[in-house]
Amino acid sequence: MLIAATEPGRLVAEPSPHGLVRCYPDRVRTIVEALDRAVRLFPDVVALETPEGDVTYAELAELVEGATERLAEEGLVTGDRLAVCMRNGLDIVVAIWAAARSGLVFVGLSTKLAPTQWAYMLAHSGASLALGHPEYGDGLRAAAADAGMAPDRVREVGDHLTGRRRPWRGDAIAFPDEDATYGVIYTSGTTGRPKASRLVHRGTMHSAIAYVRTLALTAGDRTAIVFPLYYVTGHVAQVTPMMLVGGTSVTVADVVPREFVRLIGQRRITYLMVVPSIWPLLLRDPGFTWPELAHVEIGAFGGSPVPISAIAALRRRMPQLRLYDAYGLTETHSPATILLDSEFRRKPGSVGRPLPCADVRVVDNDGHDVAPGEAGELWIRGPMVTTGYYGDEAATAAAFTDGWLHSGDYARVDDEGYVFILDRKKDMIMRGGNKVYSVELEYLLVSHPDIAEAAVFGVPDRLAFESVATYVVPATGRSVDASTVQHWVARHMAEFAVPRHVRIVDVIPRNRTGKIDKLALRETMELELRR
Repeated sequence: MLIAATEPGRLVAEPSPHGLVRCYPDRVRTIVEALDRAVRLFPDVVALETPEGDVTYAELAELVEGATERLAEEGLVTGDRLAVCMRNGLDIVVAIWAAARSGLVFVGLSTKLAPTQWAYMLAHSGASLALGHPEYGDGLRAAAADAGMAPDRVREVGDHLTGRRRPWRGDAIAFPDEDATYGVIYTSGTTGRPKASRLVHRGTMHSAIAYVRTLALTAGDRTAIVFPLYYVTGHVAQVTPMMLVGGTSVTVADVVPREFVRLIGQRRITYLMVVPSIWPLLLRDPGFTWPELAHVEIGAFGGSPVPISAIAALRRRMPQLRLYDAYGLTETHSPATILLDSEFRRKPGSVGRPLPCADVRVVDNDGHDVAPGEAGELWIRGPMVTTGYYGDEAATAAAFTDGWLHSGDYARVDDEGYVFILDRKKDMIMRGGNKVYSVELEYLLVSHPDIAEAAVFGVPDRLAFESVATYVVPATGRSVDASTVQHWVARHMAEFAVPRHVRIVDVIPRNRTGKIDKLALRETMELELRR
């Protein structure tokens, strides 16, 4: 079943690396042009509020120009890779835009990874220079040595990146091509070596524009960035959209719920983009409420189910808040579908319909479209889709069919075009001859009023190939036991979907991008079952 975009009148078909796709004709085409436009339209608006200080769009552009000059002095030329290992703040934003301004490829190194993991990324990307904040210096130098980089190609940032300002030369800039790669993001790599998904200007700008239009962002908006800026969400869904409308981005070091609620109030945040597990934590704070936080109007999230109880509590406590559930991948530069605030009650469990510039289809194992309501793999096409994986043409070829990206997710689409994610293909559980979709089961579990979070996965079973296992976190002030979990599933799903192994826990571990770490959970459970 193919589902096309819902806003064709505002789009035009244009050639792209994936064939003809529908694009916004009036778009800003690159992140460099986005900054140039912001300098012209909003020079004195504060672009960033960071621990290093606040900067306007004009000042940010001057810092980017100064960093561009410094990178040239380091001998970097168009196409070279610049690796950075930095916490959220001014430095990493300048690094991203200076790399794009210079025609370099930004390589973000997660601060939560080990030096051995950095070493692989440095070697794989062929990084010419590595920059890091001082606290990561020793690890970065060790990683660079393992990757075969010369010692003098590793720098601690200090004032190296943002210590120089130069006039922004917008009129003299040769803007990059919109299909140029300006960065790579390494995927989680839970089943092997991580792949380096290319960041492309066309993809970022279409995603940013989609956020601006779908969320109705304006010049008065202020967003708190809790996602790491080396990853997609922080700079594609927040910094770049704010740049387009003349809004302000506030970087947040760590999310401690009480302190975060205080920051939301003090900084007059209007637009929140968080992982779903943050909502129940914020709701524990009595200060997270209307009218004290009446200025918070947009609440966006994605990546895992939000408990029905949390949605209901948000409606009571923050009635002014418009909620949006976004589904996307690193490979789609963030969103592919979005469930609008008005659709939550009518389409519970859905991640919405495709973005105006996106098409989706659900196919069987042979690549044939399935009927509405039937399960299959979700394929995605549009200008926000990556051009592929850096340094891995085989993975790129395997990920696409005639311009359609294979998402790796099982899904179904109803007859109105709403997408329901059922599972990652690699996470689908085979119980005997029956398929159990873990995400579908997680949505069911968090619809129970006593359950705040759930993680479902398969573990080996000698008789039925796999058994269903789940970790469950009770809702605040509630209690739940294994029998309650099993009876709830038995009441709504087939007997083979009932979890055989249930563990009640206080917290479920997550990886560096905020997603549930099912690999760690599965390993823990299998170790326990072998004892």
